[in-house]
Amino acid sequence: MSIECEEGRKILFQFIEDHPEYTIFSDPDLDGIFAASLIARALGSDILRIQYPKPSEIDSLKVTKSILIELPLSKGLTYVGRNVLIDHHYSAPFIALYNGSDKTREVLFNSGLRSVSKLMFEVLRETLEIDENGFRILEAIDQIDSGKIESELADKINKAFLLNSMREDVKKELTLTIHRMDWNRFLEWVEKELSKWKIVEDKVEKLNGAVKRIDGSIVYFTYNVSDQLEAAARRMLMFKLEEDYEGVVLSIGLRKGKPVSATIATRGGLDLNKVYLELRKNEGVRAGGRKNVGGIQFKLDIGLEEALTMIQKAVEQSLRN
Repeated sequence: MSIECEEGRKILFQFIEDHPEYTIFSDPDLDGIFAASLIARALGSDILRIQYPKPSEIDSLKVTKSILIELPLSKGLTYVGRNVLIDHHYSAPFIALYNGSDKTREVLFNSGLRSVSKLMFEVLRETLEIDENGFRILEAIDQIDSGKIESELADKINKAFLLNSMREDVKKELTLTIHRMDWNRFLEWVEKELSKWKIVEDKVEKLNGAVKRIDGSIVYFTYNVSDQLEAAARRMLMFKLEEDYEGVVLSIGLRKGKPVSATIATRGGLDLNKVYLELRKNEGVRAGGRKNVGGIQFKLDIGLEEALTMIQKAVEQSLRN
């Protein structure tokens, strides 16, 4: 075990010894679900300790004595007392101790780790016994979270989850399956869900037909955030546009015709961290992620054109800097 993994392991086990009533809060994406489930298993706790807050709940969330997975302060939550943050979106992967909003200790890991689930496996592998199927699945999650899907398995898992990403019952069932390391059951679930994918392909074509361009630097489309199939199609169309377009790709989620969220991505030279910084200067806007892909939350009542103008200005300002 590397020095970094040993230090990370010590932080986690010391934290739960100091705070036996700890909670695990995680981003509800596939990587977060895997990481939370693996941590709970390695630490000997059941899945009742795990919570997946919705984006709409983050601003009012106050956490204490908690292990936080991909939930940094920049997302709008409040840290009270001692917490542990595990993340990989803003720098090299890390495990950090916080006292309130002050970081008191940090362990940095190899930047080749592309997901927190893979990071947690490396840190806790002496406690976790994973078979060949488990390794294949973890590698697939690594690919999915990095946005570089290379294997057939990663493609299948990604599609299966996209069909269910809004369903709390599915997240709970996946958490239990991963916690039990029942990889055969997980793979059976993936194959079963794929039978529904043709409907999503039709949605992708529909959304693709509505893609628009802003001043040559941004292409965008909108989708209904309340429609699970459109949300799944949105992710797939983003992948396609990123491959075909060198500028900024933007999808804006609408609820009752008003923007509530957006995903921004690029494979060009622009570092999106600059864009997030510009966007956060606007009251009621949360933004963050990696340098090539991230999310935006609108906590104010604005129209589509206003949201597009705000994002366009942030991109243009970032390109000038």
